[in-house]
Amino acid sequence: MNSRWQDTPAAVFLRLLADLMVVNLLTLICSFGVITIGASLTAMYAVLFQRQRDEGVVNATETFFRAFTKNFWKATLLELVLALLLVVAGVDFWYAAAIAHPGKTVFTVVAVIVAFLALAVFLMAFPQQAVYSNSVKNYLKNSITLTFCAPLALLLSAAAWAAPWMLAYIEPEVVVRFGVLYLLWGFAFPAYATARLLSKVFEKTKPGA
Repeated sequence: MNSRWQDTPAAVFLRLLADLMVVNLLTLICSFGVITIGASLTAMYAVLFQRQRDEGVVNATETFFRAFTKNFWKATLLELVLALLLVVAGVDFWYAAAIAHPGKTVFTVVAVIVAFLALAVFLMAFPQQAVYSNSVKNYLKNSITLTFCAPLALLLSAAAWAAPWMLAYIEPEVVVRFGVLYLLWGFAFPAYATARLLSKVFEKTKPGA
């Protein structure tokens, strides 16, 4: 009876919710230092990708901290690159809003390009690091390459990350009523969707695939 229950769709779904809750809380806790956000994101993706490879069987806590420790320095460098891109994009947008044409157009275009690069790094670099061992330079280069090779995966991943927070912005009462859901799964669900999308992309990019 117990074995049959563990294989039911309800049990599988509950295990998924439990793993996502654990990894979401670990990511939040380990991101309090700010400089550790990159390592936390990489560790979260490591758990989610391993969960897919092992068909739902993973020790979320052990896998998270092992990946966090292993990837800390490279993930921190990626985070710094991402932060720099966001700062440059933000300054360009601000400056574009403060000046007249034609300078406004130039700075707006540059800001959009830099913001796009930041999006590619956020959505592609940390998942790569969770799966492959590579240099920071290659993670960044491959992020751009994957973006153009799989634009649909990038757009759907971006939508998965943006949707909950756009909903909270448009309807602030959502946070009041369902804030606990954001606390328990707010980062894990978008990351899970991203991992599902990118696992197919990564599979196609393997040698001989």
